[in-house]
Amino acid sequence: MLFRFVLAGFMGLSACSDDGGNSPIPNPGGVNGPGAVTELRQSATLSGGYAGQIRIDGEGWPANTSAQVLRLTFLVDGMAGVRQFELRVEPEPASAFDISAAVFAATQPFVTPFASGIQMEGNIMRMGGASLTGDLDGAGTLGTLTIQTSSNFNAFTDARLVVTLLSIGPSSSQRDEYESDKLRLGINVGGR
Repeated sequence: MLFRFVLAGFMGLSACSDDGGNSPIPNPGGVNGPGAVTELRQSATLSGGYAGQIRIDGEGWPANTSAQVLRLTFLVDGMAGVRQFELRVEPEPASAFDISAAVFAATQPFVTPFASGIQMEGNIMRMGGASLTGDLDGAGTLGTLTIQTSSNFNAFTDARLVVTLLSIGPSSSQRDEYESDKLRLGINVGGR
């Protein structure tokens, strides 16, 4: 009984502050910066002239075990004159995924310049494609990212895949770019 009283007193004192309660609230999720995305969705309306909406469809998520395969297919509606695209996806945290085995398969008529379809830039996966046959209009599929959870992943691992950039348009100099703070696009893989 004495132990519970001492423990309660310690917890109460440790929660007190001497600055009148103006201490910042701790950020348990590790989210930082003004552009940090805290809530993800699987579709986003695009305000530019080359595409109207992007969606993520797929399987395997939420994940609950190690080495679980996840497939994210990126679909776009309202394309107008599109010949190229780039997607950047950031795994959070990177240790929750087997990034080295990840593959992006562009959907025809798009082709990708990388063998795995992915170029790593730090922990960010860069994927893209170009149509060599002409402009694309209407609805279409950009491609599918296949990635699996790491060997230390479990049902309690707090992890997600966040789209940090979508760049789409007729050429490398004519593109609409959307960053994560505008898109809020991705999936919660586990724990959230």
